[in-house]
Order: sequence, then structure tokens, then C-alpha cells
Amino acid sequence: MHFLPAFAWGMLILAVISIPAGSIPKTALFQFPHFDKVVHFSMFAVFGILLFVGFFNNMGRGATAAWKHVSASLFAGILFGVLTEYLQFCCIESRHGNLADVFTNSFGTIFGVFMMVITRRRSRVKP
Repeated sequence: MHFLPAFAWGMLILAVISIPAGSIPKTALFQFPHFDKVVHFSMFAVFGILLFVGFFNNMGRGATAAWKHVSASLFAGILFGVLTEYLQFCCIESRHGNLADVFTNSFGTIFGVFMMVITRRRSRVKP
């Protein structure tokens, strides 16, 4: 149950990346330079947060466990980001995976995980 939100978000990511390119509306918002990178970064930042919460609730507490939360979240999120781009590259017609999106997915995951690390540290500090 700890990973249900991350799993659901991962399924949403798969649904979004599977939308044929021709089905995406040609609105001004989608024409914004590098808008796709903002979407990738945002989706994977949320995914990193949800993975961290799942591992945090599943693995316990303590300094040693904290590094396990971080490393497991980063590994799972970055691997998923690489696999989604590979899926677009080889298996989804009218979509193409690329290295820039792999980096953007990875940076989004890293950002989300480290935002949770900062949040957890600040919540432990009492004024």
C-alpha cells in the first residue's frame, strides 16, 4: 500500500507518454519553447516525491534508512525515466525517445527526492 500513489502516478506517466504526437493540441501553451521538458521534469519530480514517501513508509527510520530511501528512490525513478524513453523510442508509433528527455526525467526525479530530503530535515528541526 505504501507504493500505491507512486504506482498510480507511474501509470499516468505511461498514459501521457503514449499519447500520439498528432493528438496533442496545437495551443499556444504547447508551443512554448521546451514545454515538453517542463512537463517531463514536473512529472518525474512528483514521481520522485511519491517514491521517497513510499520507501520512507516502508523501510523505517534512522540515518542508515534515510540513505536507503534516497538511493532506492533515485534508482527506481531514474530507471523508470530511462525505460519510458526507451518505450517511446522502440514501441510507440509517432513518439520518439531521446537523451535530452532521459536527462530531464532524471533531473526531475533527483529534484523531487531531494526536496523530500530537505522537507524531512526541516520537519525534524525544532525552533
